[in-house]
Amino acid sequence: MKFSQRKRRNEPNDAAVPSTPSAILSTEVLSHQQGRKLLEDFWECKTELVHASIRHFPWLEPQRPPMEAWPMAQFIKLYCEPEVCKVTAILRLHERYAAFKHLLASAHMRLAAHVAKQFQRRGVSYEDLVQEGVCGLMKAIDRFDLSHGTRLATYATWWIRQSLQIAVASQSHVIGLSTYHVQKLGAIQQATEALAHRWDRLPSAQELAERTGINLDLLTHLQTVARAPVSLDAVIHEGTDFHLADALADDVMTGSESRGAESRETLQLLLKNLRPRERYILDRRFGLAGNKPISLTQIGCTLRISKERVRQIQQTALKKLRTSAGHAGWESSMVLG
Repeated sequence: MKFSQRKRRNEPNDAAVPSTPSAILSTEVLSHQQGRKLLEDFWECKTELVHASIRHFPWLEPQRPPMEAWPMAQFIKLYCEPEVCKVTAILRLHERYAAFKHLLASAHMRLAAHVAKQFQRRGVSYEDLVQEGVCGLMKAIDRFDLSHGTRLATYATWWIRQSLQIAVASQSHVIGLSTYHVQKLGAIQQATEALAHRWDRLPSAQELAERTGINLDLLTHLQTVARAPVSLDAVIHEGTDFHLADALADDVMTGSESRGAESRETLQLLLKNLRPRERYILDRRFGLAGNKPISLTQIGCTLRISKERVRQIQQTALKKLRTSAGHAGWESSMVLG
């Protein structure tokens, strides 16, 4: 008895807050009455959570949201999450709010999976599509208002479809596509499957354009963009180590191109042995960095020295290059003349 009294004495004043729903999460479809009752309880819990937060924290009064589904959901996300609020009564209400939300999501999980099937074979795995569909379903639950007069399933279908369209547009292709173009690609794919089933062959681009009403140039462009990328490491023949990269032709340089590339590489190594001003003069005089060569007078004006002094520094730098090339065993002809 003493233990019971001690336990009651330690309970908070807000013990009257209803406990978390004890229903087991299930994907079974709810009846209309069950769904309506669950939505009403969810709305009541959401409203009470907002009011309780403002009662405990008067400084939130200026942030009081209108009694609409989406503003209230945003308010709860900002000020009532367990990471932000540590008040026991609000935490209990938030647990109940989250439980109602998960019950609604579980009851409509089949809807998300059903809509996700319509987006298969578009470059995104079915598991990822279901996950994106559930994200759209959660948005619909946050935004749904009982005063709409529609069922949650009807309202959620649009949000699920929108999330799936955005996911396919951003993840399925190397080149990003807009939602509009993704819809066009879906129409092209459906027409291709229907015509192939009827004619026992793949339809041509012209036949698809006539069937879908899409401009031929746009249809061809979309088909090109929608092609799946192929890795150069892909094995061409199973059981062998012959990769696609091995079948590509190598760009063979001519003898003069090879010698030119070797000379440029050698010169860059030798230039590292010069002083910064010597490197700068040779670079501007001969256009080593791809710039247009300029005269000794122009270099002198930039460095504020005479033309003759520029010529002397140039000759000294060239002499150093030839000496370094000789020590390294390279031909002096590979150095600037």
